[in-house]
Amino acid sequence: MIFNRPWPVFLLFVSGLLFSAVSWLRFGVAVSLLDFLNGLPLSISPLYQVLTGFLWGAAGLWVSVWLWKGHRRAPIVLRILTVTYALYYWIDQLLIMTSEIRRTNWWFLALVTGILIVLVFLSLLLPAVKEFFGEQHEQKK
Repeated sequence: MIFNRPWPVFLLFVSGLLFSAVSWLRFGVAVSLLDFLNGLPLSISPLYQVLTGFLWGAAGLWVSVWLWKGHRRAPIVLRILTVTYALYYWIDQLLIMTSEIRRTNWWFLALVTGILIVLVFLSLLLPAVKEFFGEQHEQKK
């Protein structure tokens, strides 16, 4: 237990903060380089980078706060966010960012995506994690 939370919850919290920080960094860099990005021959508007950075940064921060507080809906929100981001990532990789350079290691990226989804889902099934979020005592009749 770290800070009165099971280790998997703490690791999910830190992972959520890192995910949020990278997304906020994407947002900040895209805003600061908007004029430069507008001058490039991109297949999509640079506002896409700004908007997605903002949305994923906010979503990551939101779920991290819920994980830290032990909100009872945090596990389902984290599952939804994990699957939604994986879908977004692959749509982005395959349809939006159409550079051949980005497709060179897609088998590895697919493997990492799958492993991360499995780790998130398995960690939320641990008894200590379920108890922390109050899921152990919510059996329906």
